[in-house]
Amino acid sequence: MNLCESIEVRWFLPVDDARVHRLTSWFSRAPSEAPRTDRYLRVQRADLGVKERGGSGNASLVTKFRVCAFGPIHFSPTILGELERWTKLSHRSADADDGGRGWTILRKERRVRVFGLVSGRIAEATGGRLPGAGCAVELTRVEQVDSEGNAALAAWTLGLEAFGPQETLLEALYGAGRAVFAEQPDLRLNAAESKGYPAWLAERSAER
Repeated sequence: MNLCESIEVRWFLPVDDARVHRLTSWFSRAPSEAPRTDRYLRVQRADLGVKERGGSGNASLVTKFRVCAFGPIHFSPTILGELERWTKLSHRSADADDGGRGWTILRKERRVRVFGLVSGRIAEATGGRLPGAGCAVELTRVEQVDSEGNAALAAWTLGLEAFGPQETLLEALYGAGRAVFAEQPDLRLNAAESKGYPAWLAERSAER
């Protein structure tokens, strides 16, 4: 069992958004992770997420509780996002019971840049080493998988997630945000597009 804290900000963009091509080009040199499939329990809440990650006897169940919503913050004059603090509890799972709620299945393809925080300075990590404190910046292609296994592109999401000791989380996220968005000074992201996976999934379910 593992318990950790994170501070995150995330934006979801429609599949046909004009900014998608720009974002994919921007992240084209970032390391690409192997595609993965996650199952999300349909809890219909923006402040709670229950996810089963992995499978074939190697699944983990991750429960996220939003403990604080800081509200919208600026990373630059044109980048505004909803900053949230989460507590995450994860443990090994073997076919978690959905309690009759059902699951939403998402297939994700991520490109990730990692920024380390050392002695108050932010620098992009290289060589595949994960620093002890810092922030991951990821662009993810999200597909929703139906009951027959067919996948359809659902959204693109750009997210920043700080990790490490609790006292460094805000510093790491702000530092990485300022550094990465300085590369795209005229990119525009707004607070209405900014939310976590639980809120985005609840909105998609309400639209159906």
